[in-house]
Amino acid sequence: MHRHLAASLPALDAMLRASSSTAPLLGALQALLRATASAAAVLFAEYAEGVCRDGAKVLPMDGTVHPLTAQVLSYLKRLLGYDNAAQVMYGHISEQDDNYIGDVSAWAAAAGGSGEQQRKSSSGGKDGSAARHALSAGIARLLMQLQDNLEAKSRAYKNEAIAALFMMNNVHYVQWSVESSAALGLLGVEWLERHKDMVEDWGARYHDITWMPIINMLKAEPPSDVSRLKVMLKEMFAAFNASIDRIYTHQSGWTIPDHMLRAAVKRVIKDDLLETYQAFMRRYADVEFTSNPAKYIKYAVSDVASIIDDDLFETKAVSMSKLSLAREKLGAIG
Repeated sequence: MHRHLAASLPALDAMLRASSSTAPLLGALQALLRATASAAAVLFAEYAEGVCRDGAKVLPMDGTVHPLTAQVLSYLKRLLGYDNAAQVMYGHISEQDDNYIGDVSAWAAAAGGSGEQQRKSSSGGKDGSAARHALSAGIARLLMQLQDNLEAKSRAYKNEAIAALFMMNNVHYVQWSVESSAALGLLGVEWLERHKDMVEDWGARYHDITWMPIINMLKAEPPSDVSRLKVMLKEMFAAFNASIDRIYTHQSGWTIPDHMLRAAVKRVIKDDLLETYQAFMRRYADVEFTSNPAKYIKYAVSDVASIIDDDLFETKAVSMSKLSLAREKLGAIG
């Protein structure tokens, strides 16, 4: 409505100024234009509060991007598609009039700028910098409230690994959407780099929960007693097999929708796990810890690599026949 009224007002002004009797109508239209601008700012703040309070309980079973995240980023894309959105919503803002988004200075810091920079910008405004900083702060607030809500939702997952994967996927979607839109010019490089770090942190948490217990087990120092070593190897192979079975069964149904992020996560898993497992296999290749090696050595290094490459995060229905086949294969050890 504001866009159409603003576009029509110059022509209406030219017509209505010709008659003194129509001056009140012209004033009413100008007041309506100001009111719609103020309403847009208020509605934006109310939308952010709605995102904060969103109580939807259903979570994606595969850990993908939550519908709320997609909705919020779609909303921002439409908002920033309007010409001069910042000036329309906050062109009249002052230090005493930042109730539209709460504490502008505080949210400016979240957007990557300092409170001092915000105050300096708000003291002027003729060049639109105050309005841009106000919108920047409002967007930062919205995205922070979205992230807080997602973290609260993620705690409903019973599995901490998928909770971390869910957060990684959602923060990455926000980061990627901002990076490829006009929002980057408002939020800045510092905000972007901070969110890239968050994506890495959530990915590292997933890795630590899922894979580090296995890797640390494979690196354990062996006992000097041969009989105890044989028992240890049987237990370690059994634990390794059970872990791979469990991860395959569950995480083949999970997803990382961004192909570059998915490839990066798989690369880290392979770099850490396969080298450790290969070293473990070589270290104990000559130890005759059982008369039936096939009972314990169910996965060759190449089998594990295949599961990581072909199955993890591919949103696949688990094929137990494939799992059984993989477990029967010995392949070349090493």
